[in-house]
Amino acid sequence: MMIHVMRDGQQFGPYTLEDVNAYLGQGTLLPTDQAWYEGAADWMLLTQVPGVLSPGAAPVAVDPMAAANPAVAAADAAVISAANQGSKKKKTLIIAGSAIGMLVIAGVLCFVYPGFLKDDAGGGGDENSGGGSSAGGGSGGGGTFAAVVQPILKKSNCYDCHDGSGGGKVKGGFDLTDDGSTKEAIVIGDPDNSELIKRISDPSSEDRMPPKGDMLSPDDVAKIKTWIKDGAKF
Repeated sequence: MMIHVMRDGQQFGPYTLEDVNAYLGQGTLLPTDQAWYEGAADWMLLTQVPGVLSPGAAPVAVDPMAAANPAVAAADAAVISAANQGSKKKKTLIIAGSAIGMLVIAGVLCFVYPGFLKDDAGGGGDENSGGGSSAGGGSGGGGTFAAVVQPILKKSNCYDCHDGSGGGKVKGGFDLTDDGSTKEAIVIGDPDNSELIKRISDPSSEDRMPPKGDMLSPDDVAKIKTWIKDGAKF
């Protein structure tokens, strides 16, 4: 199960369940963060995700290189799992897991890290480039409507007028809870000619969304544009 995490409108992940428990233990992720996983009806508190554990009284250190390399994260997650078992066995497995983690880190520094630095310097960061991985929360590429677009529109109160999940009428016949209705407002692969983009990005339009209050930020509009350009997956 891959878990998407959102804090203050920014998305992170997806992470494995082991990653989430490890990051909660070290404080990188918070129990108050919002989370969503494939099959979930809506976003929820991170600690409400099945299998996610609240931070314990005796946190186990997780190596900071885990955020840069999934192999290191897996080694640290093994250490966290061992720490939750019996006392003598726990200490033995923690020592063994730490040794494995150090070996993995050594391998990363020797073989992977130079390429990692090159990607970071050349791309200017995923958050600003609008492409690549969604782990930094700056890109809508490769995500689904529920993971990328829905949290943005809910934050802007678009669902106040366009939520037909309760069987009531929706404004203009546009229902954000109906994939068919939503697809009528987009041109897959062409965000600039999509009615949805026109309405959320043009404050002078009579049909702007939302009709009152602040428009979506340029960053949020860019995420939705990227989602449409990359195939508008539902």
